Amino acid sequence: MTHAVALLALLIIQGSQPLRKTDVIRLLSNPLISRSEVADLIRRNCVAFRPTPRDWADLRDFGADSEVLNSIGACATTSAPQRAAPTLPLAAVPLPARLAVTVGSEAVARVQVRRGELPQAGMPLVLRGTSGIPGGPPQDVRASTDANGVAVFRFPVGRVPPLDLVVGPSGPAVAAVQPGRVELRAGERGPISLLVTVRDSLGNAVPGETVALQPDSPDMGVAAEARSTDSLGKATFVIERAGVHHAGRLTIRVRGQLLGSVDMVRTDVLAPATTGFVSGVGQRGIARTRLNEPLVFQVRSSLGGPLVGKIVTFRAVNAEVGTDSVVTDTAGLARVEVTLGKQAGAALVTATVDSLQRPAALSVDPAAPAGVIIERGGTRVDGGTVVATAGATFTLRVSTQDAYGNPVPTAELARMIQKMRNRFNLQSQLLKMISVESDGGAATVTFKPVGAGQADLSIAGATVSVAIAPPR
Repeated sequence: MTHAVALLALLIIQGSQPLRKTDVIRLLSNPLISRSEVADLIRRNCVAFRPTPRDWADLRDFGADSEVLNSIGACATTSAPQRAAPTLPLAAVPLPARLAVTVGSEAVARVQVRRGELPQAGMPLVLRGTSGIPGGPPQDVRASTDANGVAVFRFPVGRVPPLDLVVGPSGPAVAAVQPGRVELRAGERGPISLLVTVRDSLGNAVPGETVALQPDSPDMGVAAEARSTDSLGKATFVIERAGVHHAGRLTIRVRGQLLGSVDMVRTDVLAPATTGFVSGVGQRGIARTRLNEPLVFQVRSSLGGPLVGKIVTFRAVNAEVGTDSVVTDTAGLARVEVTLGKQAGAALVTATVDSLQRPAALSVDPAAPAGVIIERGGTRVDGGTVVATAGATFTLRVSTQDAYGNPVPTAELARMIQKMRNRFNLQSQLLKMISVESDGGAATVTFKPVGAGQADLSIAGATVSVAIAPPR
Protein backbone atom coordinates (compact mmCIF):
# COMPACT_ATOMS: atom_id res chain seq x y z
CA MET A 1 0.00 0.00 0.00
CA THR A 2 1.06 3.63 -0.46
CA HIS A 3 0.81 6.42 2.13
CA ALA A 4 1.34 10.07 1.10
CA VAL A 5 3.19 12.33 3.55
CA ALA A 6 3.28 16.14 3.08
CA LEU A 7 5.91 18.43 4.59
CA LEU A 8 4.45 21.24 6.67
CA ALA A 9 4.19 24.20 4.32
CA LEU A 10 4.54 26.74 7.12
CA LEU A 11 7.97 25.56 8.09
CA ILE A 12 9.14 25.05 4.53
CA ILE A 13 8.14 28.57 3.50
CA GLN A 14 9.46 30.12 6.70
CA GLY A 15 11.83 32.99 6.01
CA SER A 16 10.97 33.26 2.29
CA GLN A 17 9.49 36.11 0.33
CA PRO A 18 6.20 37.80 1.33
CA LEU A 19 3.20 35.62 0.52
CA ARG A 20 1.07 36.21 -2.54
CA LYS A 21 -2.69 35.82 -2.39
CA THR A 22 -2.41 32.46 -4.14
CA ASP A 23 0.12 31.30 -1.50
CA VAL A 24 -2.31 32.15 1.31
CA ILE A 25 -5.17 30.36 -0.47
CA ARG A 26 -3.03 27.24 -0.97
CA LEU A 27 -2.20 27.19 2.73
CA LEU A 28 -5.85 27.65 3.72
CA SER A 29 -6.84 24.84 1.32
CA ASN A 30 -4.49 22.32 2.98
CA PRO A 31 -6.48 20.37 5.61
CA LEU A 32 -3.24 19.41 7.37
CA ILE A 33 -2.36 23.01 8.26
CA SER A 34 -4.15 24.78 11.10
CA ARG A 35 -5.37 28.36 10.82
CA SER A 36 -3.08 29.39 13.71
CA GLU A 37 -0.05 28.12 11.78
CA VAL A 38 -1.13 30.09 8.71
CA ALA A 39 -1.53 33.23 10.83
CA ASP A 40 1.94 32.72 12.37
CA LEU A 41 3.53 32.46 8.93
CA ILE A 42 1.77 35.62 7.72
CA ARG A 43 3.01 37.52 10.77
CA ARG A 44 6.59 36.37 10.03
CA ASN A 45 6.68 36.75 6.24
CA CYS A 46 3.99 39.38 5.62
CA VAL A 47 2.04 39.48 2.35
CA ALA A 48 2.96 40.84 -1.08
CA PHE A 49 -0.45 42.32 -1.83
CA ARG A 50 -2.75 44.96 -0.39
CA PRO A 51 -6.14 43.24 0.06
CA THR A 52 -9.16 44.64 -1.78
CA PRO A 53 -12.78 43.98 -0.68
CA ARG A 54 -12.83 41.15 -3.23
CA ASP A 55 -9.63 39.67 -1.72
CA TRP A 56 -11.15 39.70 1.79
CA ALA A 57 -14.25 37.91 0.49
CA ASP A 58 -12.15 35.27 -1.31
CA LEU A 59 -10.03 34.61 1.78
CA ARG A 60 -13.15 34.14 3.93
CA ASP A 61 -14.55 31.74 1.31
CA PHE A 62 -11.39 29.63 1.66
CA GLY A 63 -11.81 29.44 5.44
CA ALA A 64 -9.71 32.31 6.81
CA ASP A 65 -10.70 32.96 10.43
CA SER A 66 -10.36 36.19 12.42
CA GLU A 67 -6.76 35.39 13.43
CA VAL A 68 -5.68 34.94 9.81
CA LEU A 69 -7.57 38.04 8.65
CA ASN A 70 -6.15 40.17 11.48
CA SER A 71 -2.62 39.02 10.62
CA ILE A 72 -3.12 40.02 6.99
CA GLY A 73 -4.63 43.36 7.99
CA ALA A 74 -1.74 44.17 10.33
CA CYS A 75 0.76 43.23 7.64
CA ALA A 76 -0.99 45.22 4.89
CA THR A 77 -0.79 48.41 6.96
CA THR A 78 2.95 48.04 7.58
CA SER A 79 5.03 50.30 5.33
CA ALA A 80 7.32 48.64 2.81
CA PRO A 81 10.63 49.77 4.42
CA GLN A 82 9.63 48.00 7.68
CA ARG A 83 9.25 44.65 5.94
CA ALA A 84 12.09 42.20 5.64
CA ALA A 85 14.02 42.31 2.42
CA PRO A 86 12.99 39.49 0.07
CA THR A 87 15.24 36.42 0.02
CA LEU A 88 15.41 33.28 -2.05
CA PRO A 89 12.65 30.79 -1.12
CA LEU A 90 13.39 27.64 0.83
CA ALA A 91 13.10 24.26 -0.88
CA ALA A 92 12.69 20.84 0.75
CA VAL A 93 14.08 17.84 -1.17
CA PRO A 94 13.30 14.24 0.05
CA LEU A 95 16.38 11.96 0.04
CA PRO A 96 15.19 9.76 -1.61
CA ALA A 97 11.73 10.77 -2.82
CA ARG A 98 10.41 7.17 -2.41
CA LEU A 99 11.13 5.03 0.65
CA ALA A 100 10.46 1.25 0.92
CA VAL A 101 9.98 0.01 4.48
CA THR A 102 9.77 -3.57 5.83
CA VAL A 103 6.76 -4.59 7.95
CA GLY A 104 7.20 -3.87 11.64
CA SER A 105 10.46 -1.99 11.17
CA GLU A 106 11.42 1.62 11.68
CA ALA A 107 11.27 3.99 8.75
CA VAL A 108 14.07 6.51 8.30
CA ALA A 109 13.23 9.46 6.02
CA ARG A 110 15.71 12.18 5.18
CA VAL A 111 14.82 15.63 3.86
CA GLN A 112 17.30 18.33 2.89
CA VAL A 113 16.35 22.03 3.11
CA ARG A 114 18.14 24.50 0.85
CA ARG A 115 17.88 28.18 0.07
CA GLY A 116 19.04 28.32 -3.51
CA GLU A 117 22.08 26.06 -3.45
CA LEU A 118 22.91 26.65 0.24
CA PRO A 119 21.90 24.02 2.85
CA GLN A 120 19.96 25.50 5.78
CA ALA A 121 20.84 24.30 9.29
CA GLY A 122 18.53 24.41 12.31
CA MET A 123 15.27 24.41 10.35
CA PRO A 124 12.39 22.72 12.26
CA LEU A 125 10.29 20.39 10.07
CA VAL A 126 7.18 18.28 10.56
CA LEU A 127 6.39 15.22 8.44
CA ARG A 128 2.65 15.53 8.11
CA GLY A 129 0.62 12.33 7.83
CA THR A 130 2.94 10.00 9.72
CA SER A 131 0.51 9.78 12.63
CA GLY A 132 -2.07 8.30 10.24
CA ILE A 133 0.06 5.24 9.39
CA PRO A 134 -1.37 2.04 11.01
CA GLY A 135 0.91 1.17 13.90
CA GLY A 136 2.80 4.36 13.35
CA PRO A 137 3.69 7.19 15.81
CA PRO A 138 0.91 8.81 17.85
CA GLN A 139 1.86 12.25 16.54
CA ASP A 140 3.40 13.55 13.33
CA VAL A 141 7.16 13.22 13.71
CA ARG A 142 9.40 16.27 13.94
CA ALA A 143 13.08 16.89 13.23
CA SER A 144 15.54 19.74 12.67
CA THR A 145 18.12 20.06 9.94
CA ASP A 146 21.79 19.52 10.70
CA ALA A 147 24.78 21.45 9.40
CA ASN A 148 24.23 19.89 5.96
CA GLY A 149 20.60 21.00 5.94
CA VAL A 150 19.37 17.40 6.37
CA ALA A 151 16.59 16.45 8.80
CA VAL A 152 16.24 12.74 9.74
CA PHE A 153 12.77 11.42 10.63
CA ARG A 154 12.48 8.06 12.43
CA PHE A 155 9.13 6.36 13.10
CA PRO A 156 7.62 2.85 13.22
CA VAL A 157 5.46 1.61 10.35
CA GLY A 158 3.42 -1.04 12.22
CA ARG A 159 2.66 -4.68 11.44
CA VAL A 160 0.87 -4.40 8.10
CA PRO A 161 1.72 -5.69 4.61
CA PRO A 162 4.78 -4.10 2.98
CA LEU A 163 4.47 -0.33 3.05
CA ASP A 164 5.86 2.18 0.59
CA LEU A 165 6.35 5.55 2.22
CA VAL A 166 6.26 8.31 -0.38
CA VAL A 167 7.44 11.81 0.41
CA GLY A 168 5.92 13.65 -2.54
CA PRO A 169 3.24 16.12 -3.54
CA SER A 170 -0.02 16.23 -1.67
CA GLY A 171 -3.40 16.75 -3.35
CA PRO A 172 -3.87 19.35 -6.09
CA ALA A 173 -4.48 22.85 -4.72
CA VAL A 174 -3.97 25.21 -7.64
CA ALA A 175 -3.86 25.07 -11.43
CA ALA A 176 -1.82 27.77 -13.19
CA VAL A 177 -2.92 28.42 -16.78
CA GLN A 178 -0.74 30.02 -19.44
CA PRO A 179 -1.92 32.23 -20.96
CA GLY A 180 -4.55 33.30 -18.43
CA ARG A 181 -6.22 35.54 -21.02
CA VAL A 182 -6.78 35.03 -24.74
CA GLU A 183 -7.78 37.89 -27.03
CA LEU A 184 -9.90 37.08 -30.09
CA ARG A 185 -10.92 39.02 -33.20
CA ALA A 186 -13.50 38.16 -35.85
CA GLY A 187 -12.06 36.21 -38.77
CA GLU A 188 -8.93 35.07 -36.93
CA ARG A 189 -7.80 31.47 -37.38
CA GLY A 190 -5.18 29.25 -35.84
CA PRO A 191 -4.70 27.16 -32.71
CA ILE A 192 -4.70 28.42 -29.13
CA SER A 193 -2.45 26.39 -26.83
CA LEU A 194 -3.32 26.40 -23.12
CA LEU A 195 -0.73 24.99 -20.70
CA VAL A 196 -2.12 23.94 -17.32
CA THR A 197 0.28 23.20 -14.45
CA VAL A 198 -1.23 21.51 -11.38
CA ARG A 199 0.53 21.97 -8.03
CA ASP A 200 -0.17 21.07 -4.43
CA SER A 201 -0.38 23.56 -1.56
CA LEU A 202 3.42 23.51 -1.23
CA GLY A 203 4.01 24.31 -4.89
CA ASN A 204 4.99 20.76 -5.89
CA ALA A 205 3.92 19.53 -9.34
CA VAL A 206 1.17 16.89 -9.21
CA PRO A 207 1.51 14.25 -11.96
CA GLY A 208 -1.18 11.85 -13.14
CA GLU A 209 -4.13 14.09 -12.31
CA THR A 210 -7.12 14.38 -14.64
CA VAL A 211 -7.67 18.03 -15.61
CA ALA A 212 -11.07 19.03 -17.01
CA LEU A 213 -11.45 22.06 -19.30
CA GLN A 214 -15.04 23.34 -19.45
CA PRO A 215 -16.68 26.45 -21.01
CA ASP A 216 -18.88 28.54 -18.71
CA SER A 217 -21.67 28.37 -21.31
CA PRO A 218 -22.34 25.69 -23.94
CA ASP A 219 -22.79 28.20 -26.78
CA MET A 220 -19.18 29.42 -26.56
CA GLY A 221 -18.29 26.80 -29.16
CA VAL A 222 -15.55 25.16 -27.04
CA ALA A 223 -16.04 21.48 -26.25
CA ALA A 224 -15.39 20.18 -22.74
CA GLU A 225 -12.21 18.12 -22.63
CA ALA A 226 -10.13 16.21 -20.06
CA ARG A 227 -6.41 15.43 -20.05
CA SER A 228 -3.96 13.96 -17.53
CA THR A 229 -0.93 15.80 -16.21
CA ASP A 230 2.52 14.49 -17.13
CA SER A 231 5.43 13.88 -14.78
CA LEU A 232 5.89 17.65 -14.42
CA GLY A 233 2.22 18.21 -13.51
CA LYS A 234 1.46 19.75 -16.93
CA ALA A 235 -1.41 19.21 -19.35
CA THR A 236 -1.87 20.97 -22.71
CA PHE A 237 -5.18 21.82 -24.39
CA VAL A 238 -5.45 23.08 -27.99
CA ILE A 239 -8.44 25.19 -29.14
CA GLU A 240 -9.17 26.50 -32.64
CA ARG A 241 -9.69 30.27 -32.67
CA ALA A 242 -12.36 30.15 -35.36
CA GLY A 243 -14.39 27.75 -33.21
CA VAL A 244 -14.85 30.22 -30.35
CA HIS A 245 -18.24 31.83 -30.98
CA HIS A 246 -18.16 34.54 -28.33
CA ALA A 247 -16.27 35.76 -25.27
CA GLY A 248 -16.50 33.88 -22.00
CA ARG A 249 -14.49 31.93 -19.46
CA LEU A 250 -12.97 28.46 -19.57
CA THR A 251 -12.75 26.79 -16.16
CA ILE A 252 -10.11 24.32 -15.01
CA ARG A 253 -11.32 21.63 -12.59
CA VAL A 254 -9.35 18.91 -10.87
CA ARG A 255 -11.20 16.30 -8.81
CA GLY A 256 -14.32 18.40 -9.32
CA GLN A 257 -12.78 21.48 -7.70
CA LEU A 258 -12.37 24.79 -9.56
CA LEU A 259 -8.63 25.53 -9.52
CA GLY A 260 -8.15 27.92 -12.42
CA SER A 261 -9.69 29.68 -15.38
CA VAL A 262 -8.95 31.34 -18.74
CA ASP A 263 -10.73 34.48 -19.95
CA MET A 264 -11.59 34.42 -23.66
CA VAL A 265 -11.95 38.10 -24.62
CA ARG A 266 -13.27 39.52 -27.89
CA THR A 267 -11.22 42.65 -28.53
CA ASP A 268 -13.31 43.71 -31.55
CA VAL A 269 -16.66 44.00 -29.76
CA LEU A 270 -18.00 47.56 -29.84
CA ALA A 271 -18.64 49.39 -26.61
CA PRO A 272 -21.87 51.35 -27.23
CA ALA A 273 -21.24 53.65 -24.27
CA THR A 274 -17.91 54.92 -25.65
CA THR A 275 -18.57 54.67 -29.41
CA GLY A 276 -19.96 57.80 -31.05
CA PHE A 277 -19.21 61.34 -32.16
CA VAL A 278 -16.59 63.05 -30.03
CA SER A 279 -16.13 66.34 -31.89
CA GLY A 280 -18.01 68.66 -34.23
CA VAL A 281 -21.56 67.94 -33.06
CA GLY A 282 -23.85 70.97 -32.68
CA GLN A 283 -21.99 73.21 -35.11
CA ARG A 284 -23.84 76.05 -36.91
CA GLY A 285 -23.18 77.35 -40.37
CA ILE A 286 -24.68 79.26 -43.28
CA ALA A 287 -26.66 77.38 -45.89
CA ARG A 288 -24.49 75.69 -48.56
CA THR A 289 -21.23 76.31 -46.74
CA ARG A 290 -18.74 73.82 -45.29
CA LEU A 291 -18.51 73.49 -41.53
CA ASN A 292 -15.39 74.94 -39.91
CA GLU A 293 -14.51 71.62 -38.25
CA PRO A 294 -14.99 68.01 -39.41
CA LEU A 295 -17.20 65.59 -37.53
CA VAL A 296 -15.04 63.10 -35.59
CA PHE A 297 -16.44 59.66 -34.77
CA GLN A 298 -14.75 57.39 -32.22
CA VAL A 299 -14.97 53.57 -32.18
CA ARG A 300 -14.00 51.83 -28.93
CA SER A 301 -13.96 48.19 -27.89
CA SER A 302 -15.57 46.69 -24.81
CA LEU A 303 -12.05 46.64 -23.33
CA GLY A 304 -11.74 50.41 -23.68
CA GLY A 305 -9.16 50.46 -26.46
CA PRO A 306 -9.54 51.94 -29.96
CA LEU A 307 -10.80 49.69 -32.75
CA VAL A 308 -8.60 50.13 -35.80
CA GLY A 309 -9.77 49.41 -39.34
CA LYS A 310 -13.53 49.57 -38.65
CA ILE A 311 -15.67 50.92 -41.51
CA VAL A 312 -17.93 53.81 -40.48
CA THR A 313 -20.60 54.87 -42.98
CA PHE A 314 -22.20 58.33 -43.01
CA ARG A 315 -25.51 59.56 -44.39
CA ALA A 316 -26.90 63.09 -44.17
CA VAL A 317 -30.22 64.92 -44.19
CA ASN A 318 -30.13 68.58 -45.34
CA ALA A 319 -26.36 68.24 -45.65
CA GLU A 320 -23.67 66.55 -47.73
CA VAL A 321 -20.75 64.48 -46.42
CA GLY A 322 -17.37 64.52 -48.10
CA THR A 323 -17.32 60.69 -48.29
CA ASP A 324 -19.86 57.98 -47.61
CA SER A 325 -17.52 55.77 -45.54
CA VAL A 326 -14.30 56.15 -43.57
CA VAL A 327 -11.97 53.52 -42.05
CA THR A 328 -10.92 54.22 -38.45
CA ASP A 329 -7.27 55.14 -37.92
CA THR A 330 -4.84 53.90 -35.27
CA ALA A 331 -6.69 55.95 -32.65
CA GLY A 332 -10.03 54.41 -33.62
CA LEU A 333 -11.21 57.72 -35.15
CA ALA A 334 -13.07 58.46 -38.41
CA ARG A 335 -13.30 62.07 -39.69
CA VAL A 336 -15.69 63.47 -42.29
CA GLU A 337 -16.17 66.95 -43.80
CA VAL A 338 -19.75 68.26 -43.98
CA THR A 339 -21.37 70.86 -46.28
CA LEU A 340 -24.71 72.17 -45.02
CA GLY A 341 -27.84 72.02 -47.16
CA LYS A 342 -30.06 74.81 -48.55
CA GLN A 343 -32.86 74.70 -45.99
CA ALA A 344 -32.44 76.82 -42.88
CA GLY A 345 -33.07 74.91 -39.66
CA ALA A 346 -31.87 71.46 -38.62
CA ALA A 347 -29.44 69.16 -40.41
CA LEU A 348 -28.52 65.61 -39.38
CA VAL A 349 -25.56 63.31 -40.04
CA THR A 350 -25.88 59.67 -38.97
CA ALA A 351 -22.86 57.39 -38.52
CA THR A 352 -23.20 53.60 -38.66
CA VAL A 353 -20.60 51.05 -37.56
CA ASP A 354 -21.63 47.40 -37.53
CA SER A 355 -25.25 47.63 -36.33
CA LEU A 356 -24.69 50.68 -34.11
CA GLN A 357 -25.98 54.09 -35.23
CA ARG A 358 -25.21 57.48 -33.74
CA PRO A 359 -26.64 60.89 -34.87
CA ALA A 360 -24.95 64.28 -34.99
CA ALA A 361 -27.30 67.29 -34.99
CA LEU A 362 -26.26 70.47 -36.84
CA SER A 363 -27.90 73.88 -37.46
CA VAL A 364 -28.27 75.70 -40.78
CA ASP A 365 -28.59 79.49 -40.78
CA PRO A 366 -30.01 81.41 -43.78
CA ALA A 367 -27.60 83.08 -46.16
CA ALA A 368 -27.43 86.85 -46.79
CA PRO A 369 -30.65 88.56 -47.93
CA ALA A 370 -31.08 88.26 -51.67
CA GLY A 371 -34.58 89.64 -52.20
CA VAL A 372 -37.78 91.07 -50.73
CA ILE A 373 -41.17 89.35 -50.65
CA ILE A 374 -44.57 90.95 -50.05
CA GLU A 375 -47.47 89.00 -48.53
CA ARG A 376 -51.08 89.75 -47.84
CA GLY A 377 -52.97 87.48 -45.49
CA GLY A 378 -50.19 84.89 -45.68
CA THR A 379 -50.25 84.79 -49.49
CA ARG A 380 -47.31 86.03 -51.50
CA VAL A 381 -48.40 88.90 -53.76
CA ASP A 382 -45.20 90.55 -55.03
CA GLY A 383 -45.18 90.53 -58.80
CA GLY A 384 -48.98 90.38 -58.81
CA THR A 385 -52.09 92.48 -58.05
CA VAL A 386 -54.11 93.05 -54.87
CA VAL A 387 -57.61 94.53 -54.74
CA ALA A 388 -58.56 97.24 -52.25
CA THR A 389 -61.54 99.55 -51.65
CA ALA A 390 -61.16 103.28 -51.46
CA GLY A 391 -61.35 104.47 -47.86
CA ALA A 392 -60.72 100.95 -46.39
CA THR A 393 -57.23 100.26 -44.96
CA PHE A 394 -55.29 97.04 -45.68
CA THR A 395 -51.93 95.64 -44.55
CA LEU A 396 -48.99 94.06 -46.32
CA ARG A 397 -46.17 92.07 -44.71
CA VAL A 398 -42.74 92.82 -46.09
CA SER A 399 -39.77 90.47 -45.42
CA THR A 400 -36.43 89.42 -46.93
CA GLN A 401 -35.15 85.99 -47.99
CA ASP A 402 -31.86 84.47 -49.12
CA ALA A 403 -31.06 82.96 -52.51
CA TYR A 404 -32.45 79.57 -51.37
CA GLY A 405 -35.82 80.93 -50.28
CA ASN A 406 -35.09 80.97 -46.55
CA PRO A 407 -36.60 83.92 -44.64
CA VAL A 408 -33.87 86.26 -43.38
CA PRO A 409 -34.84 88.27 -40.30
CA THR A 410 -33.81 91.89 -40.93
CA ALA A 411 -34.06 94.13 -37.90
CA GLU A 412 -33.59 97.34 -39.96
CA LEU A 413 -36.33 96.58 -42.49
CA ALA A 414 -39.17 98.35 -40.64
CA ARG A 415 -36.96 101.40 -40.01
CA MET A 416 -35.94 101.55 -43.67
CA ILE A 417 -39.59 101.53 -44.83
CA GLN A 418 -40.50 104.11 -42.19
CA LYS A 419 -37.86 106.47 -43.62
CA MET A 420 -39.41 106.30 -47.09
CA ARG A 421 -42.98 106.82 -45.79
CA ASN A 422 -43.13 110.63 -46.17
CA ARG A 423 -41.66 110.57 -49.68
CA PHE A 424 -44.06 107.82 -50.71
CA ASN A 425 -47.09 109.70 -49.40
CA LEU A 426 -46.06 112.87 -51.28
CA GLN A 427 -45.67 111.01 -54.56
CA SER A 428 -48.68 108.67 -54.36
CA GLN A 429 -52.06 110.22 -55.26
CA LEU A 430 -54.29 107.14 -54.69
CA LEU A 431 -52.49 105.24 -51.86
CA LYS A 432 -51.20 106.49 -48.53
CA MET A 433 -48.88 104.66 -46.08
CA ILE A 434 -50.54 104.92 -42.64
CA SER A 435 -48.13 103.03 -40.35
CA VAL A 436 -45.07 100.72 -40.24
CA GLU A 437 -44.51 98.16 -37.46
CA SER A 438 -41.67 95.74 -36.85
CA ASP A 439 -42.72 92.05 -37.02
CA GLY A 440 -39.93 89.73 -35.88
CA GLY A 441 -37.37 90.77 -38.46
CA ALA A 442 -40.07 91.67 -41.00
CA ALA A 443 -42.32 94.75 -41.30
CA THR A 444 -46.12 95.11 -41.30
CA VAL A 445 -47.18 98.14 -43.40
CA THR A 446 -50.73 99.58 -43.31
CA PHE A 447 -52.06 101.44 -46.38
CA LYS A 448 -55.26 103.45 -47.04
CA PRO A 449 -56.58 104.00 -50.55
CA VAL A 450 -57.90 107.58 -50.98
CA GLY A 451 -59.27 107.25 -54.49
CA ALA A 452 -60.28 104.70 -57.09
CA GLY A 453 -57.85 103.55 -59.82
CA GLN A 454 -54.57 101.62 -60.25
CA ALA A 455 -51.55 102.25 -58.00
CA ASP A 456 -48.13 100.57 -58.26
CA LEU A 457 -46.19 99.89 -55.03
CA SER A 458 -42.42 99.18 -55.07
CA ILE A 459 -40.33 98.26 -51.98
CA ALA A 460 -36.62 97.38 -52.34
CA GLY A 461 -37.16 96.00 -55.82
CA ALA A 462 -40.33 94.04 -55.06
CA THR A 463 -43.46 95.44 -56.73
CA VAL A 464 -47.16 94.89 -56.37
CA SER A 465 -50.05 96.51 -58.26
CA VAL A 466 -53.04 97.72 -56.20
CA ALA A 467 -56.43 97.88 -57.94
CA ILE A 468 -58.60 100.33 -55.96
CA ALA A 469 -62.33 100.05 -56.33
CA PRO A 470 -64.66 102.98 -55.49
CA PRO A 471 -66.47 102.80 -52.16
CA ARG A 472 -69.87 101.10 -52.16
